[in-house]
Amino acid sequence: MVEVLGIVIIASVFAILSNNTIDQTPLKRIFKAPTPYCPTCATKLSWKDMLPFISYIRTQGKCPYCSAGLPIRHILIDMLELAWVACYILKYGWTFEGSIALIYGMALIVILFLIKEKRELSDSSLIIMGMLAVINFLAYNPDRFPEAAISMILGAMALAIYNLTKMFITDDSNFELTELKLGALLGLFLGMALGLIALAFALVSGAIIGIINNKYFKKPKSASIPQFGQLLAAGGLFAILLGHDVLDIYSRFLT
Repeated sequence: MVEVLGIVIIASVFAILSNNTIDQTPLKRIFKAPTPYCPTCATKLSWKDMLPFISYIRTQGKCPYCSAGLPIRHILIDMLELAWVACYILKYGWTFEGSIALIYGMALIVILFLIKEKRELSDSSLIIMGMLAVINFLAYNPDRFPEAAISMILGAMALAIYNLTKMFITDDSNFELTELKLGALLGLFLGMALGLIALAFALVSGAIIGIINNKYFKKPKSASIPQFGQLLAAGGLFAILLGHDVLDIYSRFLT
């Protein structure tokens, strides 16, 4: 019962921080004005307006002050953060090292929605993610830090090659710096092996989603596959949660 309560509390805090970060990112006031507010009327929200699930259902998805509709993203993030915290805690338990991975996962969920809503990632948020990666390696795996630095470079290079290939093959001439930065940060946090798993997950899931959208939903090829940054963020979550299991299966298969 205590563990369930802890999961709910942490997931609730993560959900509030995630939605607030996404709402305030366009205004570049994440650190200047961290108090959650309604994105329509700019009224500051009280604690009872921010309870995950409960507040959204109680107000029928509307701001309690101006009755403007709140994005469905609010409740989606509530569900995702609860699932993320519950899965990670139930699998790995309560550890300080695990808390860094939990926070990093929360940041990846935020990035997933920021990219979906075509919002620019703030450099301050990326710096925090980089600091978490450095702390993670220096505190718990200092001997593997050179590998993490190499993984960061390779992650950025892989995304640069992907963008250049996309520009030559398709009509899309945009070079996505967001994806390049995300690839570097994932490489720094995950290391070589888990970073490759995250990249493989992004490529495979993107191909599957593209085939389903194109074949069954008749979407054009250009709109069939989600933005690669979203797939990469999802791949990072997968690698943090199940990456070691995948490596164990791979090792047993080789032997």
